[in-house]
Amino acid sequence: MILIILGLLYVGMPLAYILWMRYVAMTHPWNIKKDPNYRPKVDIILPTYNEEEVILQRLKNLSMVSYPKDLMHIVVIDSGSTDNTPALEKKFARENPNLNMTVIEEEERRGKARALNLGLRFAEGEIIVTTDAGDFWGPSVLRCMLPYLADPTVGAVAGFEELLNPSESSATRSEVAYREAHNYVRLGESKIHSTLMLHGGLTAYKRSAMDKFDEKSGNDEAVAVDLMSKGFRCIVISEVKSRYNDYSTWRGKATRKVTRAWALIDTLIRCLRLAVKGNLKLPNSIMLPNVYIYLLNPMVGLLFYAFGVLTILQYPILLLLPALLAIFKQTRTYLFAFVSHNIFSLIGLVDHLRGTRKHVVWKKVQC
Repeated sequence: MILIILGLLYVGMPLAYILWMRYVAMTHPWNIKKDPNYRPKVDIILPTYNEEEVILQRLKNLSMVSYPKDLMHIVVIDSGSTDNTPALEKKFARENPNLNMTVIEEEERRGKARALNLGLRFAEGEIIVTTDAGDFWGPSVLRCMLPYLADPTVGAVAGFEELLNPSESSATRSEVAYREAHNYVRLGESKIHSTLMLHGGLTAYKRSAMDKFDEKSGNDEAVAVDLMSKGFRCIVISEVKSRYNDYSTWRGKATRKVTRAWALIDTLIRCLRLAVKGNLKLPNSIMLPNVYIYLLNPMVGLLFYAFGVLTILQYPILLLLPALLAIFKQTRTYLFAFVSHNIFSLIGLVDHLRGTRKHVVWKKVQC
């Protein structure tokens, strides 16, 4: 009986929230005043560090964005690269004089948030868009996102995340399963009010709504919390996607996931503090499930697995159930994604409870 209750808590509650948000995402209309003619000046801030293998491809991708070039300013912040990245960036700027492009060099790498804040000093427009060197957009990305920012209640708009290498390894296949659920949950949350989950590969911010990027935590969710504390909505839309190559090794995946888990836990704790003071304009129907899924569910999982082992030792026949589930490839992939995600969240939670500081300067991990 205890194992069944733990199973319902561990698997059933997150699954119920995912299915509910997917239903909302697929059926509910937007309560946003879009303006398809909204054409503000946009600054795209691109931080780089040792990106010589992809930077020219990324800059070419940005140059193909279908938006008036006189309204688009690309700000590249190179954070102390030790390879040929800065030279390639400057060469691209010289060879494409039709682009309004500024290249800034930091002497040392001090974190993405610090680089973004440096980029803000050179920003000229009403909208700030953040991206990464490894992310790629479709040409219509700005024309799809900007109409949502015309609504005075919207402070930030992000797109879906999609892998360019979905079938490369078990690590990427599990990420595809996770992303599928994650994207629709954030879309559902957005249609209700707001989502906490923005991402650096493609998020557009209303410049008048934000102050700066959080250099302490170094994560995008911290900006979302700041915006929501001011009464703005932060949303994700499905019309645009940021495509990227994810880590094909579990070593690389684990490093990124644990770091993100630590940052997200830090953000959720901040949300709880603001909510207690009445300073967070985020419905409890969104905040509390996220608190449960990312803070409590990993610990429930520990109890579930402990009782599961004890029960199987007593009744070995029960091993047939996970064996039967593992027969189906799709079921196996989703379960593996769920379990690995919770393990990464648990490690991030333990690090946070121990006071282990995750550095805001992320390490580059070999794929």
